Amino acid sequence: MANKKATEENIINVDEVYTKTEQFVDKNRKPLTYGLSAVAILVLVFAGYEYLIQAPANAKAENAMFQAEHYFSKDSIELAQYGDGFSAGLEEIMNDHSGTYAASRAAYLIGIANRDAGLFEEAIEAFEEVSLNDDVIKPFALAGIGDCYTDMGDYDSAESYFDDAASVADNGLAADAIAPNFHYKRALVLIELGRSGEAKDELNHIVENHPNSRLYKTAQALGASL
Repeated sequence: MANKKATEENIINVDEVYTKTEQFVDKNRKPLTYGLSAVAILVLVFAGYEYLIQAPANAKAENAMFQAEHYFSKDSIELAQYGDGFSAGLEEIMNDHSGTYAASRAAYLIGIANRDAGLFEEAIEAFEEVSLNDDVIKPFALAGIGDCYTDMGDYDSAESYFDDAASVADNGLAADAIAPNFHYKRALVLIELGRSGEAKDELNHIVENHPNSRLYKTAQALGASL
């Protein structure tokens, strides 16, 4: 009898819960409806932004990048960076098309040009403008900053950026193709810093996780020498 009574009480409690829930919904139907409507509106606004604003902005920026990238591929760095009087240069694209994929690529190419010209501070500023969170350009931009700090003799900062680049690359789809480069660079900087044990771990990471890398044998030999 006690179990039956407890069961009946439980059934009554469940019914009360459902009743209270229904009462709450009925009482707050308008606020709930408005709340759901607000979420729907936000989704539509975001979709509209992507379709009506972001997509055309990306298309316009990509059109502007075509000639600049062509000049860069031909080693016409000045024309690529500043334009030819008719077509926009990388600097203009980076500044005028902020937030687009093209602007991030422009920033990356400016970083490369400045790094190769020995303008390391300017190169770092450009690499930092790369806002893409992709699997390729982002880790290369981080490694580009590491390269600049290496050439400036700031090995502590360089090590940190190579570590970041390796981490991003390891988690990307292109890990096998590009991650070993960043691990190897970090290992070299760690050796300069006198942190041979960490350098050996980094080299072993290449050997164990990237056996098909072109750096496999180099990493294996260097690791064995430490």
